[in-house]
Amino acid sequence: MTIKVSRVIRYVVAIVLALLNVAPIYWIIITSFKSYREAFQIPPIFFKWINFQSYQGYFAQDGLMNSLANSVLSTSLSVLVAMLFGCFAAYALSRTRLRGGEFIAFFMMATRFIPPISTVIPLFLAMRYFSLYDTVTGLVILLAAMNIPYAVWMMRGFFKEVPIEVEEAAWVDGCSRLGGFFRIVLPMCKPGLAATAVLTTLFAWNDFMYALIMTSSEARTLPMTISMFMGDQGVEWNQMAAASTVIMLPALVFSIFVQRHMARGLTFGALKG
Repeated sequence: MTIKVSRVIRYVVAIVLALLNVAPIYWIIITSFKSYREAFQIPPIFFKWINFQSYQGYFAQDGLMNSLANSVLSTSLSVLVAMLFGCFAAYALSRTRLRGGEFIAFFMMATRFIPPISTVIPLFLAMRYFSLYDTVTGLVILLAAMNIPYAVWMMRGFFKEVPIEVEEAAWVDGCSRLGGFFRIVLPMCKPGLAATAVLTTLFAWNDFMYALIMTSSEARTLPMTISMFMGDQGVEWNQMAAASTVIMLPALVFSIFVQRHMARGLTFGALKG
């Protein structure tokens, strides 16, 4: 009887926590189907018939396709750069007996402890000096720099789980160190690669601060389109909700399909770093 009661309590707690996490997403989606007047209605409307008027207004924006292309390009390229440099750095830190290796790994991750807003001014000046302001190239560099510490920290844990004897056997058979890295180590760390790629993709896709400050019009990304519905006349919550839903859906669908790998990376590889 006691076991059944404890199981019921666990289920209730799990359901409550799930509802608390789903509630904001539901509210954004339901608000996106409301009109401007309904979004401000009190008491609020919790159930609404589907109305795509807000979505039509959002997709009618000038330059939306350019923002979409910038988001896809900056996200994909920054993740590719972060994974490439992150994997090489993580492998070096996990395999070589480098003095201070643990400190270097911690220092790289500690750079992400600094509030990003505190680095905005020097980064902005650097972007202006090198003519990278309002360019996709500059945004890719910033997003890659933001994601490399995460890639190093996570992949280092996975590389440590690959026995060095497996690589040594490949070396005996004539495989070079670089060949062993690509042919032996990386294939054995596929879950880690998937988990790290998922997190870095989500960080880059959802970035708002760097895109807001380091871009203007040419390199504007999708998250920036949300702020366009905030003006002197008020906030168009229904349009903002529609924009948020459109931006959220790709990341949400992507996360659902790879959640198994992402969970394994967060609970296994990362903790071994």
